[in-house]
Amino acid sequence: MIQKKRETIAWIIMLLSLITCIMLAIGTPLGIRWYIFNATRPLQVALQPRAGIVTFHEKRRGLPTLIDTVQDVLPQSRITLASDDAEALLLFYFQEQPDTPVSALQLYGETDITFISARTPRFDSSTIPHLISLQVNAGKKLRISVGGGDRSATLHLETPKGDFTLGEGSYTLAVDAERTEITVTRGQAHVTDPLKNESLVLTDFQSTALTAEGLGEILTTDGQNDLLRNGNFDQELSPYWEAYTRAKEFVNESEGSVHRTGNTRKIIVFERNGVGHIETGITQVINENISWAKSLRVTINLKVDQQSIPICGAPATECPVMIRITYADSKGDLHEWLQGFYAVEGSGYSDVCTICEGRPQHILVPRAAWYTYTSPDLLPLFLERGIELSGIASVDVYASGHSFLSSVDEIAVLVEE
Repeated sequence: MIQKKRETIAWIIMLLSLITCIMLAIGTPLGIRWYIFNATRPLQVALQPRAGIVTFHEKRRGLPTLIDTVQDVLPQSRITLASDDAEALLLFYFQEQPDTPVSALQLYGETDITFISARTPRFDSSTIPHLISLQVNAGKKLRISVGGGDRSATLHLETPKGDFTLGEGSYTLAVDAERTEITVTRGQAHVTDPLKNESLVLTDFQSTALTAEGLGEILTTDGQNDLLRNGNFDQELSPYWEAYTRAKEFVNESEGSVHRTGNTRKIIVFERNGVGHIETGITQVINENISWAKSLRVTINLKVDQQSIPICGAPATECPVMIRITYADSKGDLHEWLQGFYAVEGSGYSDVCTICEGRPQHILVPRAAWYTYTSPDLLPLFLERGIELSGIASVDVYASGHSFLSSVDEIAVLVEE
């Protein structure tokens, strides 16, 4: 009897050992795989004031401080843009790569936000995006650009009337204690109705509002028409776009290149390593009469990785990304509207092109980070110069300079009827 009990106990121990071995053999690699794909680490966050009144306040540390230089941002820090002309960037970095942002958020106008968290996968093999969370307390017209570079980014926003989750793209929010309005220029916004606990997705040129009554009607921006074809580069450049090289200074130097790349997200890359001036870009012929237009705006998503000449060169015509719109006035005469973008500063160079029509002031962008630009309404600017717009002849996007590496993700020329 005792012998039989011993045998039973032995069998039980053996079975338990076998089960334990199987569980370890299966569970250990699954656990390791789960950790590799889900483990995260914090991103380093910096606030870069660009214009207007920008204040910063760390939780439980004194009073808000007016800042005019780059400021490291910790969780629960409060950021206030206190004037209509205020502008700031929130930049997100890997700690070991402080010169290359992995994502950037653009903040404009009177805004009050609290930074909650920013995390990124610990391992490159993970497929989850950068995860950024903000609390928006107030904002008259908060323009947000979400871009993740080589890895996608997701932005979660908490507002007094409800929460939003934004994918990569461009958005406008108006937030106060009574109402939150969101407009999607490009991208997808997941909105949850706090009363019904139902969610929906807003896409390009859609808007809605959250109030005490819940989710409002979904509206589509009226009269918006994009004059460009294949402005997101989902298709091959031809037949709508044509790549070109112009104004090459030295015959034996590099021609530079324009190429379309990317998997799910197609981008156009301008690249050149050489000496002497060159202009390398893409052009699209429009030849459309828009004398009926009520407004004209340009939006573009761009990135500057490298440039050899500070700012935009001595004449301020050599920016690593430039937009040129050639347009006709009511007499049929052609004019140019230019806007340049650069990432490298330098003394002795001006950011205003004094030899260009309209004397454009070029825009400093964070190096190696995607940046979304939306122009003001161009029609009043033309009228100030005594020009009545009749039509758009062509649109060029290009890099100008000596050596450069820059990219364009999407461009649109939006006309309101």
